[in-house]
Amino acid sequence: MTASPDHQEATTRLQRMVRFDTTNPPGNELALVQHLAAQLQAEGLEAHVLEAAPQRASLAVRLRGDGSQRPLLMMSHLDVVPAEPARWSHPPFAGEIADGILYGRGAIDSKLTAAVHLQVLLMAHRSRLPLKRDLVLIAAADEEVGGTYGMEWLARQHPEWFDAEYGINEAGGFAVLVDGQPIYTCQVAEKGGADVDLVARGRPGHSSVPHDENPIVHLGQSLTALCGKLPHRVTPAVRAFFESAAKVVRPEVASLLLDLLDPQRSAAALAALPAAAPVKGMFDAMLRDTCAPTMLAAGIKRNVIPSAATVSLSGRLLPGVSEAEFIAEVTELLGEAQQHVDVQLSSFRAGVAFDHETPLLAAMASALQRHEPGAVLAPYMQTGGTDARYLTHLDISVYGFVPMRFEPGCDFFDLCHGHDERVSLDNIAFAVDVTFDAVRLLNE
Repeated sequence: MTASPDHQEATTRLQRMVRFDTTNPPGNELALVQHLAAQLQAEGLEAHVLEAAPQRASLAVRLRGDGSQRPLLMMSHLDVVPAEPARWSHPPFAGEIADGILYGRGAIDSKLTAAVHLQVLLMAHRSRLPLKRDLVLIAAADEEVGGTYGMEWLARQHPEWFDAEYGINEAGGFAVLVDGQPIYTCQVAEKGGADVDLVARGRPGHSSVPHDENPIVHLGQSLTALCGKLPHRVTPAVRAFFESAAKVVRPEVASLLLDLLDPQRSAAALAALPAAAPVKGMFDAMLRDTCAPTMLAAGIKRNVIPSAATVSLSGRLLPGVSEAEFIAEVTELLGEAQQHVDVQLSSFRAGVAFDHETPLLAAMASALQRHEPGAVLAPYMQTGGTDARYLTHLDISVYGFVPMRFEPGCDFFDLCHGHDERVSLDNIAFAVDVTFDAVRLLNE
């Protein structure tokens, strides 16, 4: 792809954004927000620096349309997760480019989104693009640690920025390969979250005299039970994804994709599906609640049998699943092991789903096909969560869409929060072009 001035500007901006270390905690997004606000103000735009706490800031800017239709919100976040520099081939906060690839923490999640949105906003402003809708850009703080100083605070303290019909967010747009066919994702739903502890009780004693009331052993039995899978469920967004994908692959592969929707055929279909293991894992997680063990705590000394042992579980809930339903699923999966453990829920957040049959999705699909003829855009459910969860009380549909072509060795989920997070310059350009055309088409 030949780089245009807009592509080069977006790349340079992303490089500079990566060089601001906004690792959260502590975040410290203020300096980056001020840097971006100065660029917008130099273009004649009124950029707002919204501070929730010292050094915790978000960027907000509005490009006025004629007001005949409700605004379009472009949302992202500027904080990033920690990096382990020794495990990277390029320093995580240097923004280095090598062989057409930009390396850095945030190069995918989610400074890329902010850089693309800023470029699209500037392109619309400079070209005097006729707008029926205001374009509102929010680049928020604190997404990675709960939104307390970011989107949750913004939606509560500055609701005027969120009076929009649609939102474009992170966590979708990337292509996955099924039988060699790229399927572009548009996130229209996301899972909720539940923090669950399994606490096993037992009898303390000297390790030299083992007994059958060791809570660590009980916990091990519980973890073995959790290797089973929570029940198969199909939500509307997930059904739409597999049905859309089935339309563009070979008939025998289409049958496998549709069989994923059948609880009796799903496991065999997944095993036979011609797709990479990470893609199959994602598909399986889209079809059920999940509850993964992530932390263990037990014992005070090597030669002392403890009286209690705890495993922390990270639960991810499909939209529509209640707190009671989820706990019932986990408890049933434990089977006989549950007699030795207490199931303790410390937090619960419901899943989110938006209408996936809207003019915005149609505009995104048309824009995508303009730059990649024959491409299919499928509604998709993210197995994690985003800042969209803070906007569910509003009359807005939020879609995750940062379009990126599939590139070998650059799996989206491996790069998010992983070592050597990176994005190709070609995909930066692709994301800018497709997103701008989607915005243009939505305003026609």
